[in-house]
Amino acid sequence: MPDHAQNQWPAETISALVDRFERPLLAYASRMLGGDWQEAQDAVQETFLRLCREDRKKIESRVAAWLFSVCRSRVIDMQRTKHSTPIDASKVSLADPAPDVSEVASDEEARDRLTEMVDQLSPRQQEVLRLRMQAGLSYREIAEVTGLTVSNVGFHLHEAVRNLRNSLAMS
Repeated sequence: MPDHAQNQWPAETISALVDRFERPLLAYASRMLGGDWQEAQDAVQETFLRLCREDRKKIESRVAAWLFSVCRSRVIDMQRTKHSTPIDASKVSLADPAPDVSEVASDEEARDRLTEMVDQLSPRQQEVLRLRMQAGLSYREIAEVTGLTVSNVGFHLHEAVRNLRNSLAMS
């Protein structure tokens, strides 16, 4: 078997990666694109197409960070071609597709308060917080996605949590 064929992604692996990362990538891209769901879907689709072409051996140990990095770059490229200013990543929320009806009313107020508090964080704090909490990326992966150092990621996450804690204490 040629070396190139050995480094291709098996279809079941691609399918599992799409299942695992499509929703977090869509949420991430949508926030960066100011809620433009269609554009977010395009960015995520392009991200997975690039994954299919990428040498598996080169990225399989860091696939999550690679996916978010490619998606982030794609969104930035899309914004540049529109000559628009990047939108604050906090403007769109992704609702649970099957929330328990009895919990919706009580959770809505708390969710709205938390969303408002997160909106008060700096854009960098919002981005690292979402990559950690929603995408489940490690500090190292977040650093790879954002271009920050690992210690800088830790600093921004610490500051985000501290600011949220202060906001909660004041409310």
